[in-house]
Amino acid sequence: MPGHYDCIVVGAGAVGTAAAYHLASRGHKVVALDPHPPGHDKGSSHGETRIIRLVYFEHPDYVPLLKRAFTLWQVLDETVDTKLLTRTGILQSGPPNGEVMAGMRDAAQAHGLPVESLTASDIATTYPGFRLRDGDDALFDPNGGILAVEDCVRAHATMAEMAGASFNIGERVVGWQEKGGQVQVVTEAGTYSAERLVITPGAWAPGLLPATRRYVHLLRKSLFWFDAGDDTYAIENGSPVFLFEQDSHTFYGFPAIDDKCIKLADHNNGRPLTVPEQLDRHVDPDELEAASLFLRHHLPRAGHQLNHHTTCMYTMSEDGHFVVDRYPGTNHVYFAAGLSGHGFKFASVLGEVLADLAVDGRTDHTIDFLSISRFLSPTS
Repeated sequence: MPGHYDCIVVGAGAVGTAAAYHLASRGHKVVALDPHPPGHDKGSSHGETRIIRLVYFEHPDYVPLLKRAFTLWQVLDETVDTKLLTRTGILQSGPPNGEVMAGMRDAAQAHGLPVESLTASDIATTYPGFRLRDGDDALFDPNGGILAVEDCVRAHATMAEMAGASFNIGERVVGWQEKGGQVQVVTEAGTYSAERLVITPGAWAPGLLPATRRYVHLLRKSLFWFDAGDDTYAIENGSPVFLFEQDSHTFYGFPAIDDKCIKLADHNNGRPLTVPEQLDRHVDPDELEAASLFLRHHLPRAGHQLNHHTTCMYTMSEDGHFVVDRYPGTNHVYFAAGLSGHGFKFASVLGEVLADLAVDGRTDHTIDFLSISRFLSPTS
């Protein structure tokens, strides 16, 4: 209920539940506010699974954060009864000088990470369900795997509550301010006050973080589940997660787990979205056709019957990298936004980072490259 706390967390999704857990486990009185319960399907963190990988093509500077994220996920996985993290390795392919292949080589070299170069013949032998495009390269990162997305969010929420945090669900935040050395958060139920505020709004960033409106935008994304068609793609038979850069598409997917379906999505593209409440959950025929063609060409043993479909949202930053920082013009308000479709795997460590910032005003994690200052002019 409304009252005074050491820290308020606005947004109880992937990063917010992790932040609440880290704050509460350090002995702070914490409340997390969200209109929806942890693990809901109204935002970005749902759809059964997310990929985690270490040889990070997006930027080598993410790798130290990923190493810590892996450790934290492993600890959480060992603490709760539900299986959260499954290591499968990840098969990635694309043009030799494309974003994925070049970026992986840079990250592997910068951090001394193991990565295996595979030929089309190697793949035919080791992963017979996959086929490369002529002229493309392939790399295998053994430090790849699967996170059970909704279960991860719920696990952080459960651990946060066990550490003393409160979750006030069903309350929509209508405003916040920092005043007189404290922060106030107004919801439809009343006014909360605290020494510190952490905002992890996901797709609601433009409304809750006005300073980010010029630098973030929303995309509607589709997730498809196809019949596997062949035991080659079963996780128990060693099928890995995968990511293939293909011209204007970058398809990623998951082996068949319990329901014998292959999950597939396009990391690129997506339809612009104005506000989360306008998310269209219908199947887009053009997106379905592109996914089906990818399966036909690169997973030739897969079935082509669409079994299931859902949609989620990417909150894209202007440059595709996260924004994690103190909110401009405040002293005690910190946020994470613009995770740009590749942030879930970092949720465990971003929760720790935000707890560090809220409590100490600093963190030992290297996050300078994620600062909002890269978007702000000197006069902003």
